Amino acid sequence: MAFIFYDTETTGVNVYFDQILQFAAILTDDNLVEVERFEIRSRLLPNTVASPGAMNVTNVTAAQLHQPGYPSHYEMICQIRDKLLDWEPAQFIGHNSLKFDEVLLRSAFYKNLFPPYLTNMNGNNRFDTYIALQAAHLYEPSAIVVPNDLNGKPSFKLDQIAPANGFNHANAHEAMSDVEATIHMTRLLRERAPETWSRGMRFCHKNSVADFCNDEEIFGLTEFYFGKPYTFLLHQIGRNPHDNNEIIAFDLSVDPNDLVSLSDIELIDRITRAPKPIRRFRANGFPMLVDADDAHPYSKAQGIEFEVLEDRAQRLRLDSELTARLISAFLQSKPDYEDSPHVEENLYSGFADNNDSALMEQFHEADWSERYNIVSRFNDPRYRELGEQLIYFESPEHLSPEIRRKWLEITNARLMGTGDPCPALTIPDAIQQADDLLAKLDGQKQQLLLGHRALLFTQLEQLQSESAQ
Repeated sequence: MAFIFYDTETTGVNVYFDQILQFAAILTDDNLVEVERFEIRSRLLPNTVASPGAMNVTNVTAAQLHQPGYPSHYEMICQIRDKLLDWEPAQFIGHNSLKFDEVLLRSAFYKNLFPPYLTNMNGNNRFDTYIALQAAHLYEPSAIVVPNDLNGKPSFKLDQIAPANGFNHANAHEAMSDVEATIHMTRLLRERAPETWSRGMRFCHKNSVADFCNDEEIFGLTEFYFGKPYTFLLHQIGRNPHDNNEIIAFDLSVDPNDLVSLSDIELIDRITRAPKPIRRFRANGFPMLVDADDAHPYSKAQGIEFEVLEDRAQRLRLDSELTARLISAFLQSKPDYEDSPHVEENLYSGFADNNDSALMEQFHEADWSERYNIVSRFNDPRYRELGEQLIYFESPEHLSPEIRRKWLEITNARLMGTGDPCPALTIPDAIQQADDLLAKLDGQKQQLLLGHRALLFTQLEQLQSESAQ
């Protein structure tokens, strides 16, 4: 299978409200030899504020945010999608991509009326080198050089681990350079940490994860919290009935016999307290699963004889009533989340139905003059709102004066922070962020941020003038 290595550079770190400014990808064959590369930048969205902190890291100038030669965000996303569809099926690989780049890419597809799950549909799978390198450091510690950060803790940040392993990363935080660094680290993983690489290649497929958990009475799951590894010896007790990709497993460091006599209310309370007896993970979320024998020395249950763990697993397997109560209690212990008042945060609030999926395809094929009529026929209010906003950004002359006025007010309120409370960065907050950074910087970095600060003040004065009219 081919590999697609990719990276994004963005206006900030909020995956729902920030945007991609630069996207880069390299297609390789199954031997990690480059076949083709793709790179694109876009202009800043009208309702988005670029974080001075992020610009300080990526070295994007204020002029680049509104570069006339760059495509709009919508045009960029269309080109990204076309290229990735042309390259699939493939293994998508990024560094810390599952928590950031992929969610940002999904969010961009969603906000531009495309199906969001491109990287794990149509035979595509995901692999995250950040997770794999952490696992290699635990299970094959001599394979990869892992530098320490300023606090003396192992650092898996790409701009630190890649140079420590021989990559010239002078252009760190530039998308194509980061893609090249990720390929470099992937080659090292495959060559020097073959067991970790093999696990990663196996468990990036959700069916392989499901088969493994079904077949193994006991298995290990390694997860990292604040850079520290935690390995759990688990026994699968079921799936989330509302989400078949979510596996529910029992932590065998806890004795299930201690839970049998608890009432339903007591069981719900016990599940929320440490040591938590239930772990959940996603079959399609690239879990770092390990054979029980390999995981036992690193696990919370390392002081418990393996025969005892086997007895606990058998107890759970034979007691369907207990496992049903455990799953029910676990699900009841989780809070219900209402949809956000901000449509951007409702990416995961359901799939598009057949009607809306068909209308999305029509939307992208139609002239802008026809697109509002298509948007008005969406069943899902999310897509009606996103579609109206997209037309306002791209071709506002095809909206009525009333709708244009509505989106002007919404956009200005977002930029100024005067509307409903929202996590999006505002111009006043960005100016304060720039001032705080300027007090610490000098030289070229200071000049770059002074340019952003000047642009922010220009926007602020313009918005204040409009609101006064």
